[in-house]
Amino acid sequence: MAEQKKERAKAAPRKTATKRKTTTSSRTVKTNKSDKAPKIRKEVRGLFTMLFAVVALLGIFNITSGTVVDIIAGIFKYGFGIGGLIPCLYVGYVGWRILYADKGFSITRRGLLLSLVYLFAITLVTLLMAGNGEELMTTKVAAQGGVLGGMIASLLRSLLGNVGAILVTIVVELGLILLIYQISLRTGLHKAKAKTDVGLEKARVLTEETVQHAKERYADWKEEQTEKRRIYNQEKDTRFSPSAAVEVLTNAAQVSAEAKAKAQEEAARIATEEQRVAAEAEAKANLVAMGEQVDLTKAQAERIDAAQAEAAEFYATVASETSNTTAATNYNEPASNDEDDELEVPPFLRGRGAGTTPTTTITSGATSTAVAADTAMPMEANPATVGVATDGDDASGTVATDSVETEAVAADASTINNTESETDVIPVAADTLATSNMHPVPTLKGTEEDTAAVAVTVDGKPKPRRIELPYHFPPLAMLAKGQPNQVTSQEVTHNVTVLEETLKSFGVIAHVVNATQGPTVTRYELEPAPGTKVSKILNLTDDLKMALAAIDIRIEAPIPGKSAVGIEVPNKNTSAVHLRDVLESEKFQKARGGIPVGLGKDIAGEAVITDLAKMPHLLVAGSTGSGKSVCVNTLISSILFSRKPSEVQLILVDPKMVELSVYNGIPHLKVPVVTDMKKAAAVLRWAVREMEARYLTMATSGVRNISGYNEQYPESAMPLILIIIDELADLMLVAPDVEESINRLAAKARAAGIHMVLATQRPSVNVITGTIKANVPSRISFAVATQIDSRTILDMAGAEKLLGKGDMLFNPIGASKPIRIQGAFISDEEVEELVAFVKQQGRPDYDESITEETEQGTSEEAAAPAEERDELLERAIERVMSEGQASTSMLQRRFRIGYSRAARLVDTMEEMKIIGPANGSKPRDILMTPEEVKTRYFS
Repeated sequence: MAEQKKERAKAAPRKTATKRKTTTSSRTVKTNKSDKAPKIRKEVRGLFTMLFAVVALLGIFNITSGTVVDIIAGIFKYGFGIGGLIPCLYVGYVGWRILYADKGFSITRRGLLLSLVYLFAITLVTLLMAGNGEELMTTKVAAQGGVLGGMIASLLRSLLGNVGAILVTIVVELGLILLIYQISLRTGLHKAKAKTDVGLEKARVLTEETVQHAKERYADWKEEQTEKRRIYNQEKDTRFSPSAAVEVLTNAAQVSAEAKAKAQEEAARIATEEQRVAAEAEAKANLVAMGEQVDLTKAQAERIDAAQAEAAEFYATVASETSNTTAATNYNEPASNDEDDELEVPPFLRGRGAGTTPTTTITSGATSTAVAADTAMPMEANPATVGVATDGDDASGTVATDSVETEAVAADASTINNTESETDVIPVAADTLATSNMHPVPTLKGTEEDTAAVAVTVDGKPKPRRIELPYHFPPLAMLAKGQPNQVTSQEVTHNVTVLEETLKSFGVIAHVVNATQGPTVTRYELEPAPGTKVSKILNLTDDLKMALAAIDIRIEAPIPGKSAVGIEVPNKNTSAVHLRDVLESEKFQKARGGIPVGLGKDIAGEAVITDLAKMPHLLVAGSTGSGKSVCVNTLISSILFSRKPSEVQLILVDPKMVELSVYNGIPHLKVPVVTDMKKAAAVLRWAVREMEARYLTMATSGVRNISGYNEQYPESAMPLILIIIDELADLMLVAPDVEESINRLAAKARAAGIHMVLATQRPSVNVITGTIKANVPSRISFAVATQIDSRTILDMAGAEKLLGKGDMLFNPIGASKPIRIQGAFISDEEVEELVAFVKQQGRPDYDESITEETEQGTSEEAAAPAEERDELLERAIERVMSEGQASTSMLQRRFRIGYSRAARLVDTMEEMKIIGPANGSKPRDILMTPEEVKTRYFS
């Protein structure tokens, strides 16, 4: 019995466990079923909502019809009019959200604004399409803005009238759109104004350049014409060449030969006719009475007049053809193969072309012939030319035929039998021209003196004239504008709660009294309870960082001017600070004098503008990739946006050869971008001398600084000089002597208007020495690797906790603690566009004295190694020659010098080819005898 009870007792628990398991599994199944039921109901709800929207669309587009379809479509047609499609699609979208994402209709600010935009849109449609009192007509509602739009339109019309209602609706629409998309009309108008100003300025400059170019071309043309008239050389004029004279003689000979033949024919004909008439008159004299005689004199005179007219016409035709040919060949087209030797016809030779015909006189012995072609004066005007007497010459009507024949024969004889050479003819023509027009011809010597003052080059072309245009500042519109990044209130509330609870868990009672949101970090101001040590909060930095899950945090205890501890926590969503946002600030726009630059924005989101002239020098340090080079570009760009080349001049030193080379060619440069470190040392030495020269000038003028000098002598104002060194460590490594120049400039150059920006990525004590730190009080530190580097730059820790990418600590002169700033950003494309705009304003005016200094410094550096020689070298060579071997240890023992100096002596002897190279453990070979060494090196 006892055994049976034990078995029952053992079996009973098993049954109980099985029942419990079964009960638990059934509960799980029921729970799963109960959880799935609401989800399925939501899906069904979403499906029916989509079905409702689809049926409405079918009715709106008249694809199908029916009572239900018409009712559903009528809701949208008559409720919203022609805009009913939009709410129908939105209903379908809501159904899809319920079905797919288990999310239904949600009310947001953006959604409400969009709904208002839609309502006023259908209201505007009703106002434009419906007349007064027709807003709610059932026959027109579907084709307008629906019942909803008609109600609003009717209300607005009753209050404001038709035009007022339309204007109010449009303005409300625009306002809602601006609120939804955060668009600023002011910014758009400013952009449009800036672009318009830039376009007008470019057009004005282009017009001025075009006008100036046209004036220059006209002035050059006038100078060229004046010069040609001055340097007219008769020897180059082909009209006075021997070939021209020969051509004239040939033409004259041809004319004379033809005239002779014609004259002989006419003379023979006239003589025959006269003889016949005389015979007839003599025969009839005895038969006819005195009253019946024929008037022989009258008939003879008529025949002679006809012959005379015919001969005169022939002479005029031949002479005009000859003169036209000669003038077209020699007078109107001066021949020349050289373009530079083209001569304009002088005024005293003009008028000898087609209008008038020159008279060429050929002298031969005592007889002269004149060939004329003056059509304005016929042959009757000059009886001696033809040799025919006029009516007034002989009262009895006698014709002088012998004179005609005599003159013609004499002319032919003088032309054909002319035996004089061409050289005898040319002086006659020249004399004729010279005596007929008494215009002096300039000599070659005189023309050289006259043209000495003409602004032409050696080859005779006008020199290019440089147009000095006024400097125009670049428009800020070429820079990109940043988007504001608002930290959500949920993030701030969460961080406040975590901070207070974490501190409370470590026994520190503190409350967050304020939170300041910046572009990249948010500063929470903690007010600890009385009796709480600040060091206790500082010791919890790592614990707070872990509780906040932050990249890194920085604690400022206490905040200057406040009884609170600042905890700077990075934002989850950071935003870049663009340079345009900084330069558009009122501080920068109203900055006057000095060298204002925009650094970025502080934790409060305020633009930080500083004056480099008041620093007076700036030290920028940070590890690679922390934003140091971008900061340098920001400084230079700020200067280009605010200062003219006559106000600020730049000297850029870029050992990397790629960071600052883009600025080559801007008018602000005093010397091309320096990439050679040896030349950089020479440039700094020039800067020291320039500083001393300026101090001497100011002392002579009785002023204390450069601003006082420029105010007193504005006509000889001296510009500020800014020296930017992108990598100080490399410069001091290659040219260690630059430290002296930097120290002198840092200590004294402020009053002389010379300022420096020293940038380095290796902030070690051998680069940033104590003297440099003492003379450069203003410093910027980007993210560094260790706390030691931070103390080297800022004399305090904190820079090792920066986030990088422009996050900086700025410690200006006179500040007790550094300010955390998010540096401004400018892209490479914006820098290139800015530089291209500035280059169009003018060319750089490089200082030749700096160039000469750099070349001289480079040559001295190259010659220095040859001149430097150890004073023990001669004695060491003598010892090597006497010992017959050369070794470093031997020189160390003999001269009691260190290993380095002894090794340098051995290397020098090897370079001088006195000893050979090292040969393992064997001694070096002696390559020269003592006499050869003495003759070559010590003679």
